[in-house]
Amino acid sequence: MKLVFTFITLLFISFSSFAQSVEIEGALKITKSMDEPTPGTIRWSGTDFEGWTGAEWLSLTAGNKVQDGSGNSYTTVKIGNQTWLEQNLRSTKYNDGTDIPMATNVTEWQDFTNNQSSGMCWFNDDQAANELPYGGLYNFYAIDTLVNGNKNVCPIGFHVPVKAELDTLQSALGGMLLAGGHMKHAGITYWNTPNTEADNASGFTAYPAGRRGPSGTFAGQGTNNYLRSSTEVVSTPNAYYGLLSHNNEAFNVNSWNRGIGMSVRCIRD
Repeated sequence: MKLVFTFITLLFISFSSFAQSVEIEGALKITKSMDEPTPGTIRWSGTDFEGWTGAEWLSLTAGNKVQDGSGNSYTTVKIGNQTWLEQNLRSTKYNDGTDIPMATNVTEWQDFTNNQSSGMCWFNDDQAANELPYGGLYNFYAIDTLVNGNKNVCPIGFHVPVKAELDTLQSALGGMLLAGGHMKHAGITYWNTPNTEADNASGFTAYPAGRRGPSGTFAGQGTNNYLRSSTEVVSTPNAYYGLLSHNNEAFNVNSWNRGIGMSVRCIRD
């Protein structure tokens, strides 16, 4: 038997025995059948309310959190018409569950560079000290689908931004000369002084994660955040990235060597 209820006005459902609640606006269809759900379908999993996106079930009570291939959770922030993860990526797996090759020393990182192969690392090869809040450092080959076997480092429904999406973010926050101040975590707990005009008004919450050069040397933690894009500079060894600095309020979009380990900040598809 199939039971269907339709509600036109705002509906509030509360199941006290589950100690959970959810607000639903518009029409609600309740059915016993869960075959081939359409996007927007809501279910009770036994522990949580979940919504079907067309690709996966997401919690309706966990706020705006999404998970990466390693099971790490992230919150999101909307800036203009874009929705970004609010933290740098720290996944050690692609979103299909396969491992992203990890360097734990200089030699292994140099091998990634020399072979132009996918790789990631933690700043100073120290996960415990740097995974939070800085996230991982990824070379361009780790995010290049032509190299990594058409894999995605970002959570399902998100991707590494192309250069045009970095340009859009820059414009939405006042342009190249001003946007960085609105993106940086405020204060000097993480950023070196003076952390010029940092107010994090956008909620982007950028931390100065630094970089790893193609030869394996580390630099820039405390002074810079380098944000990867998936756009290469054709016929050169470079790819585009966004740059935030402690001593100005700019957000520059530049290009640099693909072998450099940089932060990844994912954007919704």
